[in-house]
Amino acid sequence: MEKNTVNKAGDLFYVICRISIGLFFFITGFNKLFHPVFQGYMLKTISNLGFSNPQFMANFVAFNEAFWGLLLLLGLLTRLSSLSLIVIMLVALFTKDLHSIPTELVPVDPAAGPHPMDPFTWLTYFFFLPQVLFIMILGMFSFYGYRAFGIDQLIRKKKKDFFYL
Repeated sequence: MEKNTVNKAGDLFYVICRISIGLFFFITGFNKLFHPVFQGYMLKTISNLGFSNPQFMANFVAFNEAFWGLLLLLGLLTRLSSLSLIVIMLVALFTKDLHSIPTELVPVDPAAGPHPMDPFTWLTYFFFLPQVLFIMILGMFSFYGYRAFGIDQLIRKKKKDFFYL
């Protein structure tokens, strides 16, 4: 395979990932705003975390997920939308999901007793959290920008700006 073909294949994969992640955030944010089951889940989660004015915060987070996800999906302000979604994921990671990692391991045979969590096993649980993967992929989008096939590409031809590079 020649270098140009590899670059095109890499750009295609990058665009598929950008569109998929953008679509994911758009759909989840949209559902949290308009679907009664997801509204309830989001409100309960925000309330349990102790945020003040949980209804406002639930709608605020859901709106931002949908808005920045749509921009990422379209390839518009790719870097800014990626950074905004990283902030949402970091808050979710630190306020909710890190606490889901167990502090000790319970073997199949309970008679053996629990074992303390070693650092490598903790990292295994950490990397299994979907927010970690989203943060890594969004970080890649924030560094590389639109790459190909997005509204940023059309705007870049007219204007040079950090968020469109």
